[in-house]
Amino acid sequence: MIELAMCIDDDPIVLMLNDLILREQSFCQTLLKIDKAETALEYFETQLKLPSDKQALPALIFLDINMPVMDGWEFLDAFTTKFQVFHDQIKVIILSSSVNPADLEMADNHPLVIGFMPKPLGEVELTNLRNHPSLLKYFS
Repeated sequence: MIELAMCIDDDPIVLMLNDLILREQSFCQTLLKIDKAETALEYFETQLKLPSDKQALPALIFLDINMPVMDGWEFLDAFTTKFQVFHDQIKVIILSSSVNPADLEMADNHPLVIGFMPKPLGEVELTNLRNHPSLLKYFS
């Protein structure tokens, strides 16, 4: 089981539903629910200032791409640039209702993104994630 995951989505219902299914499926122990990409960047800024043994880093980020002010792609650009030290520890799943082929292509080409999934999360998607090579260590 993943100890800590993060969901960045501007929809409070999606945040609540993701929390429920992730707990119900014993996928993660704790889900950080963040409703703004800027708030997530502030969280990582705070973690960066802490000694590494005190940092609380999510192993996985579920990221919505269609959000106001700062969208998911802008978050990924900022995260990629500012928080390189965390890249080995954190992977990203794009969780979106987008059907734009350009979004899927961008996700496929981003080094931190390990998947693109439709909203809402479901049991099948979580089963597939458990078998993803970069997450196997959490579910062995």
